Amino acid sequence: MTLSVFGDGVVLTGDDGSGGPHAYRWAQVARLWCANDVDGSHAPDGTVITQWVHVLRMEFTDGTVFSSRMADPPITTPEALFLSGRLSPSPPSVIAPLVDRIKEPVTALHLARARESLAAGGEVEFGPLTATKYGLRHDGKDISWHSITSCRYSVVIADEDETELGALLRMEYRAAEGGAYGFPYHWLRIQALDIPDMDVLIGLVDENRT
Repeated sequence: MTLSVFGDGVVLTGDDGSGGPHAYRWAQVARLWCANDVDGSHAPDGTVITQWVHVLRMEFTDGTVFSSRMADPPITTPEALFLSGRLSPSPPSVIAPLVDRIKEPVTALHLARARESLAAGGEVEFGPLTATKYGLRHDGKDISWHSITSCRYSVVIADEDETELGALLRMEYRAAEGGAYGFPYHWLRIQALDIPDMDVLIGLVDENRT
């Protein structure tokens, strides 16, 4: 399908002419997944051809699902720089502004709804995480808002000290009973595309943890 973005929503059109056009306003986006990553291949001259890839998935209130994998033009990167993992997670991009045009209004709407739900004593599901009035629940464990010291989305391409590579939600929180190896913290790493509305989740954490 072809995706067209307008001021108050998107239009989906079947590439074969059989599906659409169908217009959806931002309020009709039920869930949104976003992530970016890098594809790389070695060149004979010792450089790496890298290409930033942007994954966008939207589920609408009528059950329609749109998924897209969009790539920026390839660039040549010195191999040492690529292996260092110091590539910018937000490089100059022709795709990122399009994703942001969708993500920003949808996140604003969903964040407002999530706030209202939590204030009324409800819960909001974010894939493997559940937000409540008191904090987050993951795998049967309750994590209070005030115990969370860091919660962010990041992309790690290569790093000698980081085994969890790729686009992830990375969260650190104080361990009430003591963390692993004597550290007073626990760390949570979850694949970005496993978490719908991740920016909403991060927004709730930022608003409630201090």
